[in-house]
Amino acid sequence: MDNSQLLKDCRGWEFFILSICFWEVHGRNQIKFFSRFPRKPKKRKETIMGKTAKTSIALLFIMALLVSLAGCGSSITAGSFTGAAAGYHGELAVTTEVAEDGKITGITVGKSNETKGIGTVAMERIPQRIIEAQSLDVDVVSGATLTSNGIINAVADSLRAAGLDPAKYGYVSPSEETEEAITAVNKDAMPVKQKITGSVTVTDAKGRKVTIDLPVSSYAISTMDVVDYIIPLKGKDAFNMLVASGQDGGGGIQKYGKLYTPTMGNYLAHLGQISDHNAPFDLEMILSMDPDVLIVNSAMSAHNYALEIEEQLTRAGIPIVLINVPGKNLDKSVQQTMKLLGQVFQEEEKAAAVSDFLDAQYGLIASKKLSQRGDKPTVYYEKSGYSEIYGTTATSVTGWGLPISIAGGENIADELLLGTAASGGGGNNVDPEYVLKADPDYIILSGVNDGWLDSVKETKECQYDIINRVGWRDLTAVKNGNLYEFAHATSRSIYAFYPCLKMAKIFYPEEFKEVDPEAVLDEFFERFMLLDSDITTWFTGLEDCTESK
Repeated sequence: MDNSQLLKDCRGWEFFILSICFWEVHGRNQIKFFSRFPRKPKKRKETIMGKTAKTSIALLFIMALLVSLAGCGSSITAGSFTGAAAGYHGELAVTTEVAEDGKITGITVGKSNETKGIGTVAMERIPQRIIEAQSLDVDVVSGATLTSNGIINAVADSLRAAGLDPAKYGYVSPSEETEEAITAVNKDAMPVKQKITGSVTVTDAKGRKVTIDLPVSSYAISTMDVVDYIIPLKGKDAFNMLVASGQDGGGGIQKYGKLYTPTMGNYLAHLGQISDHNAPFDLEMILSMDPDVLIVNSAMSAHNYALEIEEQLTRAGIPIVLINVPGKNLDKSVQQTMKLLGQVFQEEEKAAAVSDFLDAQYGLIASKKLSQRGDKPTVYYEKSGYSEIYGTTATSVTGWGLPISIAGGENIADELLLGTAASGGGGNNVDPEYVLKADPDYIILSGVNDGWLDSVKETKECQYDIINRVGWRDLTAVKNGNLYEFAHATSRSIYAFYPCLKMAKIFYPEEFKEVDPEAVLDEFFERFMLLDSDITTWFTGLEDCTESK
């Protein structure tokens, strides 16, 4: 309900209630005066004092009611009201025009030092959006989050000056944000910048020559899972040096925060969110956090957004380094990433130790010459599939198709999709009838029960509703209990060796009977990471979960 309607309703109730009170005091006497048939006088029982008391009480009630209703329409005073709030470059002042009915008719942003072409765009668009929506709950301008929020907060401040409640205009103050929001950045908690003593030029995953000043005191990343590549190099300093991250589809910033703050302390106090999931980077926030380097996984769409603002970041002295995981060669991409980041953080020896460990795992699989076998098991992969929802699959050259291929599986999607324009060699949906006809030996899923970093959640019962699809209970894989799920983000993580080992043992149990993938994973965590391997439910099968009936 808007303010004008509220005002009309309030005055209507005022008239109605006052009419009742007037009737209570005077109505009965008026009826007696106009009556044609005088009633037989009754014995007077009430005293003059009693009558006066009743009348006085009614009059007092009327007076109290008038006072309570007096503010019904008088609290909204038309006029111009000023407000202020913090922007990106200092304080932002606004003047808001408010009509008698509470409608916002104009917003003027005062002089500021906001970035031309970024913050100034928000100064033009945000007032217009607020006026059009008659609400402060409007979308911020991409790349200018700080300025956008500064204007919204300043308008809220001006509404308070007008005697209005900003919450009635959809405003939520920063202190009222939900637990899903990130803690407000505390500039006093930022890592101290060290004196520059030199530089290093590296070749990133896209072949770009990038020069970085040394030592690196702070850094930003495209999504929080990139920090897993830096923990083996910097230990706890991987979090102490981290000043910004983009968000992923699983709320990675919050998940990592809940997982690591008990050990690392409140590193979120100096962490700014620089993008939403699969969204452009917030240039203002990056400049505000001032990292020495921005590390972006080019396997995700984020690298396209990063390169769009590379010119502005370069002028600010913030180079972009692109990594590429899983890339096209999963058995090598993590090692290449570790070597590159070892150069950036001047920790080449530690990077080499991680690479040697991973080379040993992939080397073990390669030694079995699985790609040359003529008895490969057929495998179907699907992401986020349910009984009535058909998720995407992947071919052998992308995503979860890569570990299936390394482990010696024959991907049934290859024959249908590999090399086609529709899939670009990557993922796509397949006809349900195709899966039934192919009748795969194994089914691999991800993104169904959300196992990634689930130790921060309450334990929940997993289910495979997908087997309730028509004909699925008759598939060879389902009848033999060969349906499995891996935590989805694992394939692009530093832990990608685990699903490769696990699938290889599942597909070829005799060849890998001496291999314990879980023990190898535990060893990796013990040697290189800060926590134990129980941070995630890495793997489940039909026998571990209930079936939907």
